[in-house]
Amino acid sequence: MSGSSSVAEKRTKQDGAQSQVKAGRVQPIAGAAPGQQRAVYRRMFAREVPALDLSGICLFVINDNEFVRTYMERLFGIMRVGRVVSCANPAQAREQLAAANPDIVMIDLDLSGDEGIDLARAIRRGEAGIGKDVAILVASAFVDRDYVMRARESGANWTLVKPLSFKRLYEGLVRVILDERPFVESGGFAGPDRRLLVGIAGYDGFDRRKDGKP
Repeated sequence: MSGSSSVAEKRTKQDGAQSQVKAGRVQPIAGAAPGQQRAVYRRMFAREVPALDLSGICLFVINDNEFVRTYMERLFGIMRVGRVVSCANPAQAREQLAAANPDIVMIDLDLSGDEGIDLARAIRRGEAGIGKDVAILVASAFVDRDYVMRARESGANWTLVKPLSFKRLYEGLVRVILDERPFVESGGFAGPDRRLLVGIAGYDGFDRRKDGKP
């Protein structure tokens, strides 16, 4: 089963959690007349973010810093991610990806040279032993437009900006899990449809490419 299909199936399990987030709970108002109540909505990081059950997700992390890998593994453990597999470089990743069969691959783009970008492209070409449409989350300390565009052109679903906090990591996982953009292969590009803008609750159907190419 392909990576994105697996994530899509697991997304259907989140309906109950999301409905709880939206519905909230009712509490009495202090000093109010009996029976008068107000709705209290659960919010996270000052805006609504779905509280997803990540226990069925397998996450594969590529980062060359051992301290950062350990740090992220601990944060993912707090998030109750089902399984986390990590390695130090793309060479190790190519050896381990097939056995891990992850739902999401997280790549540090600040590796030597273009190793991170090259690995993302290899995955999208089907050369890494896993489904080419697996969700790819990338992280980088560089936030300039050209760098982000390179990541998108390599087929990444979403780019995280360092430093990586609990908030950023969790929202990154939510974004790729709820990313419903179709996977396209066109003109040498393979990845989620670039014409569509992704929001926290999925894509907004917004065409942001002047040439309209997928």
